[in-house]
Amino acid sequence: MKRIALVLIGLFILTLSGCFAKVNSNDENAPINPKPMVQDVSKEISLYFLNDKMNGLILEKRLISKDADVLKQVVIEMIKGPTDEYAKPVFPSGTKLISIELQEGTAFVNLSKEFLQDSEDEEIDKLRVAALINALTDIPGVDSVQILVEGNKIDAVGKYKIGLDPLKRMILIGDVYNNPDRIKKLQERADLGKETWRFDPIQLLRKEGGIIGIGSEDDLTLKSEDNGVAYVEAIHDNKMYSITLVQPLGKGSNYIWVIDNVKAKFTQIPEANSLKGESFIYGIVKAIDYQNRIITIEREYQDSQDVRNQVGPDIKVLPDAIIHFQAKVGYDSQGGFKYAEKDINFAEIKIGDELGIILNKDKEARAIIVSDRSNISYEPNIKVISPVRNNVVTSPFKVIGKARIFEGNVNIRLVDSNGNVLNETFVQASNAAPSWGDFEAIISYKPLKEPQNGILQVFSLSPKDGSVQNLVSIPLKLK
Repeated sequence: MKRIALVLIGLFILTLSGCFAKVNSNDENAPINPKPMVQDVSKEISLYFLNDKMNGLILEKRLISKDADVLKQVVIEMIKGPTDEYAKPVFPSGTKLISIELQEGTAFVNLSKEFLQDSEDEEIDKLRVAALINALTDIPGVDSVQILVEGNKIDAVGKYKIGLDPLKRMILIGDVYNNPDRIKKLQERADLGKETWRFDPIQLLRKEGGIIGIGSEDDLTLKSEDNGVAYVEAIHDNKMYSITLVQPLGKGSNYIWVIDNVKAKFTQIPEANSLKGESFIYGIVKAIDYQNRIITIEREYQDSQDVRNQVGPDIKVLPDAIIHFQAKVGYDSQGGFKYAEKDINFAEIKIGDELGIILNKDKEARAIIVSDRSNISYEPNIKVISPVRNNVVTSPFKVIGKARIFEGNVNIRLVDSNGNVLNETFVQASNAAPSWGDFEAIISYKPLKEPQNGILQVFSLSPKDGSVQNLVSIPLKLK
């Protein structure tokens, strides 16, 4: 009897467990993955609107569909207007986008006639243009913008003259207004771990520099940072600018930075006007009379057209002449020099300098550009530590290096002796420019029938047009 009772109890327990299993198999009570895999279906764009005083621009980040036409969507979102309570629209009410297309780096934006509504303030009209131009030139592949209204070119937006040619990115010089209440909210966001790039002056300019016209590819150098004030030297379109940033709420690494002021380190030189009898010549300085502002030159580039201009060797430099120094500031991705112009005075011209000179109708110099003839050391932005040239490697092998590139995005490719790609990958460095970041990656390739030569290519891609930059090529022996 005892044995029969035990069997019955066992059967009862099995029945109960089956019932519970049936209940727990219900989809409503199925365990939930705490970190579900969600496919990213959106991408972020940068928009610019007027600030609440209408004397500058404000950045607003916005998400759009991953498959959206970015050019079109940027303009549409700007037409919708800002969501930031401290921002005001840049497009007049009723403006519509008729069409937009990209041709050889120029975005042709065709807007309805409402866009031409006069704000009665030239500075506001200028900011409206800058907001549109800088938002579109943030997009990779867009170098300039041609504004059309009802299909026609226009030479002015309101009271601001723009000419009939495509417009490039606009640098806005002067003080930058920051609403105190908005600053407090930005600090709160950063304290919560959002937009932490505001804690670093260089990273802030990389992200928010469009409000003053600074782009993601512009060279930025932190010249000094002390007591809540930072000075950054920026190079845009071969011109130097000085940018001041401040920490308005406190000093130290826990407080955000804001842009305070932008100054040009050069004076714009009007081009030579042949209709006014002006001309352009080249020369090497052989002697200088600093007291009387006279330079003696030997004409340079004898095969160029300027030698037809009968002038010199003694040239009077006008008291108000604009003098630029075209400094070598680094190397481009092809290994050529990168230049930037800044103002200098007459006393800084030296014997042996190479000059470009704009002469007025009286053969006097109204502008001079001094070329930098010095040699500068080349420091690549990508350094591969391992493997080194002509190393013998077998699959897989490790690539180790350092990079100082935009957003730290490092591309690695292995090609064989015939140029066939054996493997390629992408890796994120631990830091982005202007800081150095470490990176490493594992590269593998299919077994080879016999050893052969190969080339390891490590490089970055331009965020503007996708071209290869900072290429480092390392020959290897593949086994």
